[in-house]
Amino acid sequence: MDVRDYFEHTWAARERLLDAFASLTPEEWTREFDFSWKSVRNLLAHIVEVEHSWLVENIEGGTYPIPKEDEIGRLYATPGAAREHALAFQDHTRGVLAAYVPGRLGETRMGRDINQKEVPFTVEQILTHVFTHELRHQGQLQAMLRLLGKKAPNADWI
Repeated sequence: MDVRDYFEHTWAARERLLDAFASLTPEEWTREFDFSWKSVRNLLAHIVEVEHSWLVENIEGGTYPIPKEDEIGRLYATPGAAREHALAFQDHTRGVLAAYVPGRLGETRMGRDINQKEVPFTVEQILTHVFTHELRHQGQLQAMLRLLGKKAPNADWI
């Protein structure tokens, strides 16, 4: 397996979560909890938007403005809308992966670490950060589903 496979497995787990989200009422989709990004909708939006932001800004050198709260509400209005938005970004990510894996993983980009210090990262480090970021949040989404009284899907890779 290589980093492309890691993304595909992460997205397959995301699909299982999105399938579970389809049964949520509008109130459940936006219900706020006392952790993370508050609601299932907002946490999923965070996952998708951050993935796109890291690729566009930190790997490709472009600019990507993270949507404001009202735009998140529109783009991620329902689980179905969220799925469509996420799938569009996956296509972009696949293009980035095709361009950088395996031959360009060692290229460096400047970014900010957890302490906001500017440091160099390899493309491989950035890509690894992106898919592991989602894995961590997928566990939170499973917990949110359980708190809503729903069955959480298995998000394991194997």
